[in-house]
Amino acid sequence: MIILVVFGVLCGMIASIVGAGSSMMMTPLLLYLYPLLTGTQFTIQTITSATLALTLFSTATASIRYHQAKLIPYRYALILAASGSFGSFISGSYIAQYVNHLFVLILFGIIAVLSFVFNLIPIKENKVEKPETILLVIGIILIFFLGITTGIIGIGGMVLFMPYLVYVLHFPIRKAIGTTTLSGAMIALFGIIGKSVAGMMYWKIALIVAIGGMVGGYIGPSLGKFFPERILRYGLGGILLSIIAMVVIDIIQLVR
Repeated sequence: MIILVVFGVLCGMIASIVGAGSSMMMTPLLLYLYPLLTGTQFTIQTITSATLALTLFSTATASIRYHQAKLIPYRYALILAASGSFGSFISGSYIAQYVNHLFVLILFGIIAVLSFVFNLIPIKENKVEKPETILLVIGIILIFFLGITTGIIGIGGMVLFMPYLVYVLHFPIRKAIGTTTLSGAMIALFGIIGKSVAGMMYWKIALIVAIGGMVGGYIGPSLGKFFPERILRYGLGGILLSIIAMVVIDIIQLVR
């Protein structure tokens, strides 16, 4: 139990600092590291349940902090979050039950690779806070499909949405993080509701991980002030490379 709480705190902290990534890190921790430490192997659906709960608790807690700092542009954030939530509910309640372990790994690997590539894009501060309507609509469609991904594998790839918010919709960095944090919380919530409807939400492990994520999500925004953005980005990139390598090896073994 202590190991699961520690995993949750670590992932919740990092996610609340960079605006995404908690589930991306939690999945390999539960899939690869936890069995090495304890000898216990979780099913993919149990891991998905845990990552959804982690995302909900950590991002919901972090959203409170960003709300207090007035870093969530609700006029746009709620629209984007609603679209992603609809996608996660549909996939969580109807699609997730039909996917197998190999499909989940492949989809997870794709998201990890894209996240690594997008993490290499340098993010510069913007001052414009009123995006063009057509670009906002495209963003709504994009986050809908990220929501579908969340319902299937517990990971929405919100790190993929960050560059779109900053470079296309011209959100300031901190408000982009606040937006992805709030969106992540709502998407995870409706993904959990969808999986619960389908009878695929496994709460025992999920709640333990989520408690740690809630603690990490609360203290993360405060700690983030002491870490240069470049260090955070390089650190996340290194983590993603390690994840990609492990997933590729696992996929090759399953295919054989």
